[in-house]
Amino acid sequence: MHLKTVAVLVLCFLQRSTTCDFRFDYTTTVHGKREVNEYYDVKQITVTSHNTFGVTIENEYIPTLCCEVFNLKLDVEYIIFDNCWIEHIEEECFSQKVQHITSRIAIINNKLTSIKSGTFTNLKVLSIDLKNNLIEVIENESFVNLTSLMFLDLSINNLRTFNPKVFLNVPNLGTLMLQSNRIESLESNALYFFRKDHSRLDMKCNELTYIDKNVLGGMISENFYLELHNNKLSSLPAGIFDHHSFSVIDVGQNPLKNVSKQFCSRNCTVQDFNFNCAGMDMESMGQTVENIGNWVEENHVNLYTDDYCSFNTSAHLVNVGWSTCNGVRGVEGTWFWIYLGILVILF
Repeated sequence: MHLKTVAVLVLCFLQRSTTCDFRFDYTTTVHGKREVNEYYDVKQITVTSHNTFGVTIENEYIPTLCCEVFNLKLDVEYIIFDNCWIEHIEEECFSQKVQHITSRIAIINNKLTSIKSGTFTNLKVLSIDLKNNLIEVIENESFVNLTSLMFLDLSINNLRTFNPKVFLNVPNLGTLMLQSNRIESLESNALYFFRKDHSRLDMKCNELTYIDKNVLGGMISENFYLELHNNKLSSLPAGIFDHHSFSVIDVGQNPLKNVSKQFCSRNCTVQDFNFNCAGMDMESMGQTVENIGNWVEENHVNLYTDDYCSFNTSAHLVNVGWSTCNGVRGVEGTWFWIYLGILVILF
């Protein structure tokens, strides 16, 4: 064998062994009385008891989540990696090695920056939770053949774009949490993968400035819950919500201006519409408020608003307070103030 080839193989072996050669503690929760078993200083999660309910690993150092970590011989409901400094997930770990997880996979409060194609494939879990990481990129077909998946949480990450091609065959996905990212736009047919009625998309506290008129193209979900609270939207395109029904549309805390009644006018039904005037341009507020007021009255929509708006309408109107995004990225903010406090004490 060529000397250079040998050197590369040795280097790869050393890198793999270094990357995956770590020890950690974990706990298992047992059925019945929910007893807790603790396992210390191990290299592998082993489940061979029918009584095991779930596995929790927290506050450990596992920079690469390797397939060899898993030794699941029997079904468990959940596995949680919380604050384990995970930066990478080895390929095929969650497509071949964890078929015995039946309810929830959670990799939360870690350091993931990307999700590779095929990472979550052919699983029977109901929920995947990846919140509070550093995810910037999710490759096409990262979530594939997850026919039981109902809940996916990608909130509090660093996503700047939303790519619907990350999904392939997720027919029962009913809740997608994307709040507190940095997503700037929603393109045509972006929500086509929602097939289940009463589904919910939460995109509050992003940086949305643009939504394509055909963003709902191909979506068959009815009574949809669309949350766009606290973004940077200045307009709602005419016809954007036509031919769909909604339980809630929330566009509060956006600098909307010159909004006409045509954003939802043809075969469009809305139960609750959340809209407020805080942050709006004062010059365009009057006309926008009048248009919104006429629209909710004509279509018998419940209007949730704030004290900044002055609606002259007989529609059902509820004044509510509005939250901001301050402190949503709590981990980053907390550590900043801790660090600043240490500097003040030392110097």
